[in-house]
Amino acid sequence: MTESAPASTLSLEYKPDASTVVERMAAWWEGEIVDRATILLSAPKPNPQPLPHKQHATLRERWMDIDFQVECAAIHAANTYWAGESLPIYMPNLGPEILTACYGAELQFTENTSWSEPILQDWADMSRLRIDPDNEYLRCILEMTRRALEVGRGKFLVGLTDIHPGGDLAASLRDPQQLCLDLVEAPDQVRGLLQHIYPAFFDFFKLNHHLIRAAGQTICTSWLPLFVDGGRYYIPSNDFSIMISTEMFETFFLPELLAEIAWLDHSIYHLDGPGALRHLDLLLDIPKLDAIQFVYGDGAKPASRWIQVFQKIQNAGKNVHISIEPHELDFFMDNLNPEGVMVQTSVASAEEADAMIAQIAKWTRKGKH
Repeated sequence: MTESAPASTLSLEYKPDASTVVERMAAWWEGEIVDRATILLSAPKPNPQPLPHKQHATLRERWMDIDFQVECAAIHAANTYWAGESLPIYMPNLGPEILTACYGAELQFTENTSWSEPILQDWADMSRLRIDPDNEYLRCILEMTRRALEVGRGKFLVGLTDIHPGGDLAASLRDPQQLCLDLVEAPDQVRGLLQHIYPAFFDFFKLNHHLIRAAGQTICTSWLPLFVDGGRYYIPSNDFSIMISTEMFETFFLPELLAEIAWLDHSIYHLDGPGALRHLDLLLDIPKLDAIQFVYGDGAKPASRWIQVFQKIQNAGKNVHISIEPHELDFFMDNLNPEGVMVQTSVASAEEADAMIAQIAKWTRKGKH
């Protein structure tokens, strides 16, 4: 395996201060700051390069056109002003249920996402479930990763694709509503399914991560563009948990999450939706979990509405990632401590981005909560 230079000397054409960003991110994982709170911030550059024009017969063809997708990613990286702790990162992507597709499910594509068709209608077929090394979706995502690593060398980084193992994988194999019934009517079969698919995350992660490390990239990142240098980082989640009680969540799904978190060097839990807040206390009690990303959803904006949730996370000793509107920054500066906070937003120009960095540079003291 070819190793690159340490990320402390990371050099990227589209991010001249990349080495400083690595230092700030390392401090954030430790719940500390270098000199200010951290921020993922981007803006469009003027006079952008046009995206490629190519006719695709179907949405599926467009999604799986490797050269087209990587070319679009490269142009997006070049067209973007990367400010604060943001790095130009591309995540090879076929949608959130790629892992289910690797088990043999078909993906249905829309303009912006995809979903899989359930394939486990009969419990008797559970033992036949396996990831096929020749699966077309698996081959596509791996080749997309390889191609991006070639094109992006010295310009942008390549992340691991979106992986939804455990409860979300079980729900997509069975259908979420069916899995709800299964938890009541067939709990032993659910336990058997979860045990059967348990290795999927670790095997799939290692397969993708090996490609990245073999190409000399030491940074590990994904769809949530936090990152670690030289270790394993990912975003544990269970979106299905919004449909069940905390007791069921703890009994059936927490063991896999604990194993995932223990195996990773750094992790941030993706808590999806206000309905999932019932599980927050359970998550805050996990010692090795570094951080929480609470996604309140478009119908529950603004982020400042949920300040008590973010304060609770911070007071429990966890780091927090918050997607905000630019005008909310002062509010969070007044109500949270800078240590362990990562805010993310975008603005309309590089000038606005620079002004926001100057603003957040004042966030070096404890908040008022």
